[in-house]
Amino acid sequence: MDFFKSFKTNFFKLSKPVIINKSDCNLSFVGLKTVVFRISKKLKSEKEKYHLAASFQKTINEILYEKTKVAMKEFLINKENNTNTFVIAGGVASNLSIRENLIKLAREKNFISIFPPMNLCSDNAAMIAWTGIERYKINLIDNLEFSSRARWPLDSSAPFLKGPGLKL
Repeated sequence: MDFFKSFKTNFFKLSKPVIINKSDCNLSFVGLKTVVFRISKKLKSEKEKYHLAASFQKTINEILYEKTKVAMKEFLINKENNTNTFVIAGGVASNLSIRENLIKLAREKNFISIFPPMNLCSDNAAMIAWTGIERYKINLIDNLEFSSRARWPLDSSAPFLKGPGLKL
């Protein structure tokens, strides 16, 4: 059972990011996380904290539902095969509420949803660390003399995206 089902998901009205209504797959939770952080500093009881967490989870589910629907539509336009398979992995796949939400969407859109076993759905830090180990084993060692960046693209030739994943 999902722990938060026993708390009020509408106790706090949390706004969704403006980009939710755009017809692309860009997504950011920055503003939502800031609002939740500010509300959390004003809470007086444990029960209010759980209501906030339930409201936050519900809002995240709504955002993921809408943006995943856009991604599925985009996939169907550009697909090259006859299989509509939707794979959900990483830490987000360990949240039962999100799993249920995305399975529901997959069924609505005639996609097959695939989740790794729960014990393999963890934070990406473990996956990143394992990648580092594998690279080290084959002597792929990078120069570590660089400054960290908040927004660091995986593709160095990708265009710069300003703000919450928005193009200028």
